[in-house]
Amino acid sequence: MIDASNLPYEENVALTKQVVELAHKVNVSVEAEIGTIGAMNYETEGVDNVYIQILNKLKICKRTGIDCLAVAIGTAHGLYPKNFTPKLNLELLKILNKEVNIPLVLHGGSGNPDEEVTASVSLGVSKVNISSDVKSVFFKKCHELLNENPNQYEPCDLFPKCIDEAKKVIYHKLNVLNTLVRLIYINNKNIP
Repeated sequence: MIDASNLPYEENVALTKQVVELAHKVNVSVEAEIGTIGAMNYETEGVDNVYIQILNKLKICKRTGIDCLAVAIGTAHGLYPKNFTPKLNLELLKILNKEVNIPLVLHGGSGNPDEEVTASVSLGVSKVNISSDVKSVFFKKCHELLNENPNQYEPCDLFPKCIDEAKKVIYHKLNVLNTLVRLIYINNKNIP
């Protein structure tokens, strides 16, 4: 993953191309980011401008040789505030899916409405980052257990319950993402 999206466009292209050249020499694929995904500022000002920039700069795929592209369609990295519900620009994603012939990636997939994430998969998104959803339930359970048992500090005693909470979210997200991996894993592990 090379994220040079905060650089001016030509610098992003140059750095990304350099990373691709090095990575491809050792058979490593490269995911690049273009447009501002966001870093938990949740401001909508300039969002349309971001979409226009993405449409105007899709040629980064051809100029750099990247293997997959993380696109800004209305998400932000990290967790959203409780009173904020993100809205994915699925119309833009339809356009991107037609124009780009490499897998698309949704960064900041945590906290998005399930139906929008499912729709994004049907519109060409091949990878969705949901780390914040998984980590948040893991650590919420960890804090809960530590509050109930302040003298408990052994990870072997604490983490299994935290991992179980994370697994619930992961299984749910695998359903949302319409993945067959979930079925294979669950069938092999007898998980409901």
